[in-house]
Amino acid sequence: MRVQSGQIAVGLAALLLGLMVAVQFRLQQVVPPASNTNQLLSLLKQADQKRTQLSQQVAHLNMELDRRLSQKASAQRLEHQLTQEEILAGTVPVQGPGVVVTWANGNAPAAYQITDIDLLLMVNELRAAGAEAISINGQRITAETEIRSAANYILINDTQTAAPFTIKAIGQANQLAGALTLAGGLYDESQQEGLSMTITKKHAVVIPAAPPAILSNIAQKQVSDQGSGKKG
Repeated sequence: MRVQSGQIAVGLAALLLGLMVAVQFRLQQVVPPASNTNQLLSLLKQADQKRTQLSQQVAHLNMELDRRLSQKASAQRLEHQLTQEEILAGTVPVQGPGVVVTWANGNAPAAYQITDIDLLLMVNELRAAGAEAISINGQRITAETEIRSAANYILINDTQTAAPFTIKAIGQANQLAGALTLAGGLYDESQQEGLSMTITKKHAVVIPAAPPAILSNIAQKQVSDQGSGKKG
């Protein structure tokens, strides 16, 4: 029994020694030497520094992108505002969807034939319906346009014209046509008075710029307003 116990003890000691040797060998494979550990720590530190640097560059680029997008948006707003002002002033020809109205005296008696007041009512109706640009018989209607009767004709931008009138308006065609055909509106009144009115919706309506004399008046008015401190 003593021999067996001694053999068992020796065997266990040998087993433990083998395990210790194996574990030590394994640790030597898994844990790098101190020099390698220092190199890894140095690489990790460099990687962190590089990541921080890249993050800062990305943040800077995002700020620059936001700045440029903001500048572009501002430029686009200014360009749109300038275009709208040019359209309203009539300084440039325009093209877009809208309506073409042909208005004639038809069978109306002299007392009911189209007058300058009727044309002004037409212009006001179209403007109220959102018309961006209007012309009558090729004459661009602006804030400086004068429509008035003179003898047997009507003056528009100091140009003589008479019925039939072709009125062009750029805007939402359905909205413009709807404003003229409301119950009791200009279309109904024209029918009752014997006038002839046709309203045609168009995908592309072309309206010319105001004549040079009107443009000159507009330019002089702008200079005068600037000199007096007024804003248009």
